[in-house]
Parts: sequence; structure tokens; C-alpha cells
Amino acid sequence: MSVLGEGFQSPSGRSRNRPHGNLAALRIAVILMFGVLAAQLFNMQIIQGGDYARRSRENHLTRKEILPPRGLILDRNGTPLVKNVGIYTATITPAFLPEDANARYALYLRLEQLLGVPALEIQSRVKEKEADGKGDIEFPIKEGLTKEQALALEELTADMTGVALTIQPGREYVGGDAFSHILGYIGKQTPEEYRELRTEGYSLNEPVGKAGVELTYQDVLRGEKGATAAEQDAQGHLLKALKSRDAVPGSNLRLAIDMELQTYIAEMLEASLPNPLTMNQKNATTAAAVVMSAKTGEVLALVSVPAYDNNIFAQVTQRGAEYEALATDNKTRPLTNKALSQALPGSTYKLITAAAALQEGNITPATSRDIPSRILEIKGENGVIYNLIDWRAHGSGIDLTQAIAWSSNIYMFMAVCGIPNGSLQPHKALGKDVDSSASIFAYYQRGFGMGQATGIDIPGEDIGRVPDPAWKARNYAGPDYTDNDRDWYYADTCFTAIGQQDVLATPIQIARMTAAVATGKLFTPHVAKDILDADGKVIKTIKPEWKSVPVDEANLAAVRRGMHESVLAGAGLKAQVSGMDIAGKTGTAEFGTQRPEGSYDQHAWFTGYYPYNDPEYVVTVYFDYGVGGDKAAPAAANIFSWMNQNLGK
Repeated sequence: MSVLGEGFQSPSGRSRNRPHGNLAALRIAVILMFGVLAAQLFNMQIIQGGDYARRSRENHLTRKEILPPRGLILDRNGTPLVKNVGIYTATITPAFLPEDANARYALYLRLEQLLGVPALEIQSRVKEKEADGKGDIEFPIKEGLTKEQALALEELTADMTGVALTIQPGREYVGGDAFSHILGYIGKQTPEEYRELRTEGYSLNEPVGKAGVELTYQDVLRGEKGATAAEQDAQGHLLKALKSRDAVPGSNLRLAIDMELQTYIAEMLEASLPNPLTMNQKNATTAAAVVMSAKTGEVLALVSVPAYDNNIFAQVTQRGAEYEALATDNKTRPLTNKALSQALPGSTYKLITAAAALQEGNITPATSRDIPSRILEIKGENGVIYNLIDWRAHGSGIDLTQAIAWSSNIYMFMAVCGIPNGSLQPHKALGKDVDSSASIFAYYQRGFGMGQATGIDIPGEDIGRVPDPAWKARNYAGPDYTDNDRDWYYADTCFTAIGQQDVLATPIQIARMTAAVATGKLFTPHVAKDILDADGKVIKTIKPEWKSVPVDEANLAAVRRGMHESVLAGAGLKAQVSGMDIAGKTGTAEFGTQRPEGSYDQHAWFTGYYPYNDPEYVVTVYFDYGVGGDKAAPAAANIFSWMNQNLGK
């Protein structure tokens, strides 16, 4: 017996297991199957080949970019000031529209009825895209759809091939009007912006920051785009999803701004614009305030009045009249940040004047002057008698502390212009002659940050002006001026010393200067505190940056004593708050055309800090009309009081 078993037969013998009959049937089946396949292939390639080729050509591989959620902006306590929202947009891809002209125009008419965009305008734009070879590129026909329009369009898109509803990332600013100048807004790129930004990987439809911290921190807030790739048929229907890459949200930005403080100051300044009937002065129309850390340069409040609703820029179509009113208001210019806008600084500038005179040895803290009259007569180089005016007669023997406390003009004239006892004494000025005195004084002004950008992280700040002989020669060049117009005189230095005539400064510059007097450090102010990831983890902290001012601590301390006395019992008395030890300086700057009786319009200023012996916070207030001690000082007192009761509690 074979070891392989009974069923084994040698090759020469017949096997009962070989399927001879079934094999023939199998061969026939295989032949028939191949016949059917060949017929189908003939049908597909020969008979219907043109149709399949057309359909293949009409199928599109599409790639869509996914714009990332923009990073949020928070106040110092983590309160969101913005919210990400969707901007509804109706779009058309010409390649997916019906080929029949009548069917196309019927679709345009339906869109006109729904969106209010004329059918002829849609038709013209489609033809323009097709003529430019951009028929397969989606383009918007109307942005900023209402939610009702978006819902209606979404229901109809299934029957309108080539039309789609897209959602672009947008912003809703929830902090209120008080934050408009700080936050700014986002918007579409201009062609000029896109030419530059596309090299950095931006898409044309990617919104960008246009103002405020939205612009300054664009790269932080932007995030990273994602993308999807898919195959669509001629009607725009999805055939196959090929691949995708998720978008990465932008980082969050936490500000140093305190939302409640910012809101309080904005409301308080707005309410303070009108004057009491007893004041008999023009009502203020604009105002600004800065609250800054004296130790870090962090800005806790940066207020500009009037403000505006920065949501309007995403709703220009619906709110065109409001936007037009904002853009054409040439009286109050609400789109301009008043905290960063320059004006005559008035007597706040005497802090620099006193510091310069002390440092140069022109005066000491004990230097006293007799100022029995409001008028100081001096004889000019041409022999003409000129009157230098003070706002009051200060009496006999006032020293530096009293001169700062009561804001004496004549004392400051004598300190830097060299005019004791009414006779011009060049050797008593800051320098050996007129020009050198002006240059030395300009050095100290710049040392306290005047005439230059502060570096605050909000675009658009004015740099102010430090007038000196070179500036005057440039400014009065040309045939309309004489050599006398271009020459610099001691009187020019005198007027600069009291913040009048040609000198200009912004509220943020005055606040920065005040912090420098208080601490000896000229900080770079910043509204941003740190950058956070999506989980709230700190990625980067904005560190303080500062440089020393060119004045010794002993001399700064002498200036501070005058500021302290001003609030205790001087011109700044109305800035006093019970239980708070405040130092400050008022300012009243005359501007405009002199009236027949000799008066001018006036800007109102107050700048100060607290506590006096351990400076923590600086407060600077400005009104376009008013007297510093009557208008700005009480407003500053309100801010000091609110901070004492609420900040950090």
C-alpha cells in the first residue's frame, strides 16, 4: 500500500478526482466574461468616451485655505475685550455656474432678490473673471450678510450651482467704545498691503490688523492657516476629500489695561466736558487721560474722548452713514487718539525747566525771587521794552518749591533765560549766549522724552516738538519770512520754558516725563502685558525698558517737593484726595487768536503721581478747553480716588 493513501494513482492511471466535464464549462464562462468586459470597455472608450472625457475635464481638484481663529485680546484681569465671529459672505465660482446663459441670468436675478446686488453687476463681474482666466476661482459678490440673508442663501445654494455661502473670520469688540483707540480693528487687505504681505504667506482674503494693538501685534494674533484638498464635480459637489491640515489659532494678547478703570475714566471725562455755568469758559470738546505704572511703564488706562464703536468697520455697508459722520467730523476728530496727539503742554513743562535749571546750577532749591507783579518788563537787544506775563503776583521771596506749587512763569523765566531784576543778563542763562542756552535746554527736554516717539505699542503717535534755533531757521525759511523771523531770541527760550509758543507734547509724553521725574527712569510705555497660548500659559512677557534722565536724584527730589506742595496747598489743590499722598502739576496753555481784551483760549492739563514717597502710578489728564487747576485737576482727583478704592481689589 502506498504511504500517501488509497486515493493516490500513478500518472499513467485515470484519476476519479479530475473534473474533465466542469473544466469545459469554466472555459466557456471565462470567455463570456471577457467578452462582456470587452464590450463594456468598447462602450466606455468608443461610444461614451467623449462624455467621460468631458466629465473628467469638468471635475476639479480644489484646494481651500482654512483661516485660523484670531487670538483673543484680554484686559489685565483676563476679561475678554474681543470675540471671534463669522462674517457671512456670498461667493460665486464661475466655472461651476450653469452653461446656459438664460439659466445663469435667472440665478443672478434670484441673488439680486436675496442680496440686493443687481443682476447686471453680478453678470459683469462673472464675465470679467472669466475673461481674466479666473473662472475657477471663487470670489465674493457680497460680504457682511445678515444672519437672515445667510440662512436664506444656505437653503438655496443646493439649487444654485456655483454659488456658495462662506464664513470669514471677523471680530466683535465687546469692551465698549472706550477701547476703540487701543484695540483698533481688522479689515480686508488693500492691494498695496497684499503685495507686501503675500511674500509672508498671507492670502488675499485674510483679514489683518488696521489700527491699535490689532495692527501692532498682527503676527502674534494671526495664527497659522490650514488647508483642505478635494475633488468636486462640475456642479461643485464633493466627490472625494483628499487631505487636510488644521489651522492653528493665534496667540492671545493680555493687556496691561484695566477694563473697569478704562471704562470709568472714559465715562467720567465725557461727563466732564461741559463746564459749570459759574466757570464762564468754553466747554471742552475733547479730552484724554493716561494712567501708567511709574515703575514699569505699563499703561493701565489710555483714554481718548470722543471715542467710537470700532465694530462699525465690519459693518460699513449697513452703517455707512455713521462711518461717514465719523470720518468727516473735523471738529472733534473722533478717529484720532487724543492721548497720542500733540498740543501745547503749558505749565506741566515747568517740571523739565526746573530740573534743567537745577542741574546746570542756575538755581538751587533755595533760590528765591521777588515777583510782586504779574508783569516783568525786559529790554530787548533792539532796545524795545517787552512784557513777560505771569498769571498772578506771587509776592516776595518765593523759592523753587513755591514756584512749582503756584506755577510761576516769571520764576521759570529767570531760571533759564537769565532775566533777574528786569535787565537782560546773558551770563545768567543756561549757556554763554542765546543759541547755546536754547541748545542746552533742548538737550534736557529730549532727555525727558520730548520731541520723539515714546515707543508705545499703538501706532500713530505724534512726536511733539522741541523748538530750538535750527528748528526755527527751518520753519521760517522762505521768502515770506525775514531774518528776524528766523533768529532765536531769549524770549523763545522763555516761552518754551513755560510750555507755550512753539513747543508741543502729547499726554503720553507728559505722563512718561512725570514718571521720569518721580523715579529718574524714562520708561517706554506699553499697553500689552504678555502673550498667552490657547491654554492661558504665558509665552512671553513684555519687559520694562527704560533709560536714565540726565538729572541727579537730589535735583529731581527738589522738583518733586514742589509737585507735592502744589497738591497740598497750591495750584493743584483740586487734585487732592483724602487719605492719598499725591504730587502733581497743573498746566494751562494759551492758544489761538488773542481776543480784544487780551485773553486766549486755553488747554487744561494736570499730571501727577502717587504715593509721593514711593511712586506707583502716574495720572495725566488733558482737556482741549479749560484751566488746569479748575478743569483737569478735579478730573485727576476722580481717577486717583477710583484707583484707591478699586484697583486690585
